[in-house]
Amino acid sequence: MSVKRAPLLRVISAFLIALLLQTPAGAVISRPVLTARAAIVIDARNGGVLYSKNPRLRLPPASTAKVMTALIAIQRLPLDTKIRISVNAGNVSPSKAGLTPGEEYLMRDLLIATLVASSNDAAVALAEAVSGDEDGFTDLMNAKARELGMNDTRFVNATGLPDRIHRRKQYSTAYDLTCLIRRASRDRRLDWIMGLTKASFTGSDRKRIEVKSHNKMLFRMPKFVKGKTGWTYASRHTFVGTDYPPNKKILFAMLSSTEPWSDIERLALFGLDRNSRTA
Repeated sequence: MSVKRAPLLRVISAFLIALLLQTPAGAVISRPVLTARAAIVIDARNGGVLYSKNPRLRLPPASTAKVMTALIAIQRLPLDTKIRISVNAGNVSPSKAGLTPGEEYLMRDLLIATLVASSNDAAVALAEAVSGDEDGFTDLMNAKARELGMNDTRFVNATGLPDRIHRRKQYSTAYDLTCLIRRASRDRRLDWIMGLTKASFTGSDRKRIEVKSHNKMLFRMPKFVKGKTGWTYASRHTFVGTDYPPNKKILFAMLSSTEPWSDIERLALFGLDRNSRTA
């Protein structure tokens, strides 16, 4: 552990302890009541289930699918790869970084835009850079899902958006998403990116692009949760994440939530409490 990291981890630990100590001595934090239709909290050390609610229910993952997009991209392309933006990627909607078709951007900047600001143009650009087109990339996503034991997951694109052309169903489960975040968070580069609140970068046209995280939990101090948010009208709010420090204690996911920030906080605190009692 570096000298700089140690004080931050001590502050985070103190914050969590203070929260947990708000209950009477020896009391257990109650099982959370959630608006999410499905959720799970996993002990990152041994894979034990600390909490579950419909963990195998198939529901739309929305932009949590971008964690898989980022994982495949970082396994196949160097971070300094220059990626030219196609007209197809540049025109994708609705959430986008504003990438300019025909211009080049570094792969690492597209990763940041994908995971921090949930930029659909960046996700499609990554998919095309790896496989030539989004359909070929989707095959890689589903193959990786099977490899990770995500047996109730089907991806149909790199963004997690509903398929409005072919009407193919895209789904995952809370359990499957924890399998994904377990693997993704082991890559310290992806784990670091998911903890960013904002970033900026330029492409070959020198236009500055600024991105800001959709994860409101990152703006609470000190930070204690990181991950990937998602939302569509059909999926409602979705989330997959971990506790903030590099050495993970919990992995958790929720699908179809109407009060995401309350649900995320309740899941994280309950999981950390359970984890501390079984350590």
